[in-house]
Amino acid sequence: MKEFLDGLLTAVRSPRAASQLPVMRQFVKFSLVGTINTLVSTAVYTLATRPFGLDPLIGNALAFVVAVTVSFFLNKFWTFGNWERRYARQYSRFFTISGVGFLTSELVIILLHKIGGLHDFIAFFFAIAIGLLWNFNANRSWTFPWRT
Repeated sequence: MKEFLDGLLTAVRSPRAASQLPVMRQFVKFSLVGTINTLVSTAVYTLATRPFGLDPLIGNALAFVVAVTVSFFLNKFWTFGNWERRYARQYSRFFTISGVGFLTSELVIILLHKIGGLHDFIAFFFAIAIGLLWNFNANRSWTFPWRT
């Protein structure tokens, strides 16, 4: 066991591991923002469809737009520490990436649940994982590349 722990410490202390710490820190922050946005999206959807009686598809679209907007600002300033004033350009890129992530998650659910017969929640969690990886990497390299 001691050998395993020594090997683990050596790996963590290596220059390669140290160079990955900023990326891992950004990934954790990005994931926390995603958790916040899940709550925001749920609240907007619930308000839109319950007290206001909007159609679920309209409520979902409204929740998506609000959550992406909240996510954009939290990720821009907190996750990626980007203070440039390129809001329109960055937001359009962020929204595009989020849209592709949404469509990808729909495809994953169709393939795993509708066609593959996997339980819908299992397919949903696969879709979340794939979407998280896509959104983080695409935004890190395209929307906010100057801080990577």
